[in-house]
Amino acid sequence: MGWTVLCVSKISAAQVTRNMILERAGYKVIAIANPEEAVRIFAASALDAVVFGDSIQPDQRNDLARSFKRLCSSIPIIALSKTSGSQVPPGIVDEQLESLGDPQLLLEALKRVLARDGDASARATPVQKSAGAASSAVADDNAIADRETDPKAPKNSAV
Repeated sequence: MGWTVLCVSKISAAQVTRNMILERAGYKVIAIANPEEAVRIFAASALDAVVFGDSIQPDQRNDLARSFKRLCSSIPIIALSKTSGSQVPPGIVDEQLESLGDPQLLLEALKRVLARDGDASARATPVQKSAGAASSAVADDNAIADRETDPKAPKNSAV
């Protein structure tokens, strides 16, 4: 099963394209334009990472990042900015990227921040849509079903 990414950005062609790129790479994307609603979704959803689009005002992005880190400091945050260089004070986000760059940079940044997660070794790589991935997904579903029916099987929410 792939990772779930919360993308917080105003709806735009760039955001739609970014979401499509992430989905094609195997990520499940939860897109939200309303920063206040993003906090509720962050608190109520099982997320693996957050991406802030460059359309979120810097002060609001910083406040959101602080709120998210207070709620769950282990979920990595990537902030996109319209210009190069540091836009967010150190320690608030895990990665900062210039949004005008190559979309591959976002995918690489997600791999980096998810690999830093202490449990990343237990997680599957985002699923590529192929016949092999389909059989792998069936095997994952069967393993989940086995754990759910076997009371002695270890529980792992990261699956």
